[in-house]
Amino acid sequence: MLLDNELHVWRARLDLSPAARERLQSTLNSDEKERAERFLIPEACEHFVAARGVLRELLGAYLKVQAERVALTFGPEGKPSLSSEHNSRIRFNVSHSHGMGLFVFANNHEIGADIEYVKNDFRGLEIASHFFSQREVAALAKLPPNAIDQAFFGCWTKKEAYVKAHGQGLSIPLGSFTVDFTESTQVLEDRTGARWSCYALEAAPGFAGAVVAEGENWRVKCLDWSGS
Repeated sequence: MLLDNELHVWRARLDLSPAARERLQSTLNSDEKERAERFLIPEACEHFVAARGVLRELLGAYLKVQAERVALTFGPEGKPSLSSEHNSRIRFNVSHSHGMGLFVFANNHEIGADIEYVKNDFRGLEIASHFFSQREVAALAKLPPNAIDQAFFGCWTKKEAYVKAHGQGLSIPLGSFTVDFTESTQVLEDRTGARWSCYALEAAPGFAGAVVAEGENWRVKCLDWSGS
């Protein structure tokens, strides 16, 4: 059961057995199957099928319907949500990277999630100088070289999750707000004065992750999907 003060964060490995992948693929609708077929790299196709199938299974469990009966709609910037036909208060968001998926659910409040594989020797400081706020770049520059990549991805996932929670895409430049990559939990205030809770997650070894939820004082529950 998803309580009103809870964020449910599910982690899932997307490299599945053929049987599990076939089961999940059978839950997708025709548009999703066509989209999967457009991927040129087989691994990307498999991860998309797995991520969308896991999302359908989790939503189906919350809604108490079969996964293939879950109906989704998409906002102007592509953010998915449940169709109004479900008459549900559930909000959700999904991210996946290098075979790991992150799925977050809440009632009545907008949310965002991001997961990234931490690449070594990524030139994080150079990239941050083009996309991050001046305060973030200055904080990264003070770190020893061997700590910059981890901090960069910790910062990046928080910022991406914040943008995804708003559902406004690139209309919110990453450099227009500042996060603190040294804090596991923080509250951000947007231009309207609304407050958003940001949580850094250790999604899996070698990955950085974050979820952002509208409002404050959330109880975060981390769960593992094991349908593989």
